[in-house]
Amino acid sequence: MTGPNRVCLIDTGSRGDGEKIDEILMQQGWSLDFIINTHTHIDHIGGNKYLMEKYGVPAYCTEIDKAFAEYSDLEAAYMNGGKPAGKLRHIFAHPGKIGFRAIEEFFLPDGFDWKLLPGHTFGMIGLKTPDDVWFLGDAYLSESYMQKRSFGYLVDAGEYLATLDMLRGLDGKFFVPAHGVAEENIVEILEKNEANQNMLIEAVKDACSGDDNSAVAHEGAGLDEIISKMYKVTKMRTNEANHALLSSTVKCYLTYLQDKGEIESRFVDDVMVWKTV
Repeated sequence: MTGPNRVCLIDTGSRGDGEKIDEILMQQGWSLDFIINTHTHIDHIGGNKYLMEKYGVPAYCTEIDKAFAEYSDLEAAYMNGGKPAGKLRHIFAHPGKIGFRAIEEFFLPDGFDWKLLPGHTFGMIGLKTPDDVWFLGDAYLSESYMQKRSFGYLVDAGEYLATLDMLRGLDGKFFVPAHGVAEENIVEILEKNEANQNMLIEAVKDACSGDDNSAVAHEGAGLDEIISKMYKVTKMRTNEANHALLSSTVKCYLTYLQDKGEIESRFVDDVMVWKTV
């Protein structure tokens, strides 16, 4: 990037946001050099195709997130645990091979830096700009978001907790979450996120234990029973998209607890169940 009017763009919002971003670029007299996507969920790359085609620029993300971006049905199939119905394929559809490149192979301009922040996706990153501002994607839930809901989609609960811990020591003037406001100090909100995650993990563990008079206490809880209880804990609305997000994340919590030796799985009448140890 050279010249005061040359800019890069970090994430491009949801579908249709490319045109809105382009209006700002033209109003300011800016020319776009490249795009960096913190991760490749559709609400972060929705404007990529429009902007990449208009300006002839590439977009960068991690190699593993690039796979999800380039293959339209991969995200929905991963969340669903198999090929999803048409509605989910549409909701989570990605733009395909439109020019994504691996950030691991990109020499960023002077003053830029990035760090891997896994947990929300396998390859999410945070990006630091030359003015010492970190753009952190969905590495944590903002205060305003947490006031509305406790749930955030995860692919790896252990990695997410490790990312929260790492962010406590991150140096920068400002920290910007994708769905929140810039803050000079994020230690308090990171602690709230950690407490929220531990609450959700414990709720899953409790669903696997039941009380002394329940069948769960003797046999264990099946996935649908656990998800049903987590709907109540998270106060999420029941619809196909939310079910894909919640069920996939609940499986991550079960994996986390099982790897820690706090629950175990077995089969009862040909149904897989989980029970606290």
